[in-house]
Amino acid sequence: MKMLKFVSLFAVVCILMACVAGTAFAAGSKTDPIEITPRDGLTITEKQATDSELTKQIAADLAKEKVEDCTTIYQWNISASEGKTLTFSYKLASNQRGYVYHYVDGAWKKVGKLNEAITFSSFSPVGVAIFETKSTTPSGGSPKTGENGLLMSLAIAAIAMGGAVVFFSKKKD
Repeated sequence: MKMLKFVSLFAVVCILMACVAGTAFAAGSKTDPIEITPRDGLTITEKQATDSELTKQIAADLAKEKVEDCTTIYQWNISASEGKTLTFSYKLASNQRGYVYHYVDGAWKKVGKLNEAITFSSFSPVGVAIFETKSTTPSGGSPKTGENGLLMSLAIAAIAMGGAVVFFSKKKD
């Protein structure tokens, strides 16, 4: 009976460790992964309800990309007293492409790519779209970004606990 308590405690500790590790390695927040530089003299605010929206369809058409490959869109209002050269930085994976868009003269226009300097003569809504070529990795390949393997960790902990129970119960006999 003492051994069963020990194994149960061990199992609980393993499960707690798996939960902590799973949340520690989870994908980070996507609140503002785009870094806009230089920021001096800029006022950057969130998209307003009255702003023309950069949609996946508009972004794909302007970039000559597939709509279904558009994974993320960010949009801001940027203002400055004069035109500037800005860089919109983002760590792109090898299967990703990113473009910068500017709403000017009543329409969205593609003005450049992520991680390249782009000169603006005026500011208004500015957006970024990220496109990703879908992986053809067969099942069992590497997990997608944001998958933390928590269920796999719990399954391994349960198997280890079951094996320990069987081992110690056989040893008592």
